[in-house]
Amino acid sequence: MEDKSFGGKLKSAGRYLYQEGTVYIILLVLVIFFSIFNPTFLSGRNIYNLITQSTYIVIAGMAICFVMIGGGIDLSVGYQMAVVGCVSGIIMLETGLPFWLVWPVGIVLGFLMGTVNGIIASKLRLFPLIVTIATSEVFKGIAYTITSSKSYSGMPDAFRALYKTKVLGLPLDVYLALVIVIITWIVLNKTHFGRDILAVGGNKECARLSGIKSDLIQTLCFSITGAIFAIATLDMLAQQNMTSASTGPGTEITCLTAAIIGGISMMGGKGNVVGMVAGIFVMQMIANGMQLAGWGSYTQYTIKGVILLLAISFDAIKSRPRPIIRVHRKEEKQEAAE
Repeated sequence: MEDKSFGGKLKSAGRYLYQEGTVYIILLVLVIFFSIFNPTFLSGRNIYNLITQSTYIVIAGMAICFVMIGGGIDLSVGYQMAVVGCVSGIIMLETGLPFWLVWPVGIVLGFLMGTVNGIIASKLRLFPLIVTIATSEVFKGIAYTITSSKSYSGMPDAFRALYKTKVLGLPLDVYLALVIVIITWIVLNKTHFGRDILAVGGNKECARLSGIKSDLIQTLCFSITGAIFAIATLDMLAQQNMTSASTGPGTEITCLTAAIIGGISMMGGKGNVVGMVAGIFVMQMIANGMQLAGWGSYTQYTIKGVILLLAISFDAIKSRPRPIIRVHRKEEKQEAAE
């Protein structure tokens, strides 16, 4: 029975903050911390930069939601971005084909790379971590082969209109990111497919026994992740106006850390889209604040690695089952009261 007393409500609030609300506390602390040490942190210009530079990370974060909540992990998406970015650059700059072709080609390419990961992991019953480390090397080799280690810059203005065109003072890609966040939330929270993803992530074998095609769901999670990461790649390309075989790798670590901070469990079956977005802005605020403070890039790598380690440790602590002795004590108290 739910305890409706003040103490009970206080315990419920504390439990929520511990399980779900930690990311929002961290977000608030970061805002206060960086604004104290650098007044320009909360300036309109810096907030604008923070939002506009985070759009492709937010889109990529939505991709990670599917695969992680579904009980998997994909460490190959960084080099998937490299492949999609390089193919897109070649299409626009070397083939003479219409620029708009990069969208269907890139999304299909990302979908196929994700599908390869999903089929190998689900059909061969291999750990997604190992599979995607291996395919990451494959995609890395493809990216460097097709580019011969060259970089591509100077994308057509029509393609870059996604970033350069502004509506109500914000670039179009901000609205694209918002639409993808909303669609992701609806799919994961309001559809049968979303419930299947949660079930497979929670316990794949139980989901299979209940009639869910768990292998298909897991594969589709990887496929969707690849397709959405391709969209994030094209947005990044429109922003940065250049790409190479080394453009993209590293994004997966940012998204993975943001996911864990935002409440998505490494074990799968748990997480929410809003928490993921908050986790992304935690990571972006840390990077932005360190840049304003003049910290070098190597120091930033160290800090991000420490944050990832702490986030994984905290997730493991939260996921531990409560000791059985606590249940016994509670039952004893109830029996004594009766």
